[in-house]
Amino acid sequence: MTTFDLFRRASLPAAAVALLSLTACSGSSGATATATATATVTVTAPASPAEPSGNTPEASQDPGTSDTPEPAATTATPRKTEKAGPPITAATPGVFGETFQSDPGHDFTKGLSPSRDGVLRGQLVTMQDENVAEYRPIKFVPEVGGSTNGHFEGPPEGDVMAFAAPLAKDVEFLSAVGCKGNDQTINSRYVGTQRCSRDKLILRADAGDLRALITVRRGQIVKVVEIYAP
Repeated sequence: MTTFDLFRRASLPAAAVALLSLTACSGSSGATATATATATVTVTAPASPAEPSGNTPEASQDPGTSDTPEPAATTATPRKTEKAGPPITAATPGVFGETFQSDPGHDFTKGLSPSRDGVLRGQLVTMQDENVAEYRPIKFVPEVGGSTNGHFEGPPEGDVMAFAAPLAKDVEFLSAVGCKGNDQTINSRYVGTQRCSRDKLILRADAGDLRALITVRRGQIVKVVEIYAP
């Protein structure tokens, strides 16, 4: 707006001289037509500071008009997952599946509880205590360059889709980075092959960086196969 004010101040003396030297009214009407046209242009691109032709009072109102779509876009953003994906079953899901698995009939309003029996592609996000792990579904978001280039992500902020279940005493944990965390112990599917201890699983789960194929049976986590996700 400062640029518009300076432009107007600089044009005032020129207008005064024109009025003293020329009596034709056609110049004034032409100036008015120009001002009207430039006001229309600035509405089309109100955010561009490089267009000095918007030298009318209407132009100063354009930023206010451009602000109105922002809250509308925020309001339209859904807080739930976009659509229900395939349900959790005993079949192993695709490691790089691009939709969240669903748990039809699960009541997420009653706090965290185990997911249905089956294999979930998910992330262990924390340990509630020394036995109970909290986890949530994840999906793969591909990037340009190949089927395994990309990243995993969980449900959006505000989504309540999460679970918690105790680790079975004999839970099987197959690590993708070795038991010391400094190796690459995977197969052609990019999942872990080295069996590590239950205590190691607890440490990894509590750190919140463990993405895996999580098998639940009778309300307990009985197997965790880590997905290699550097």
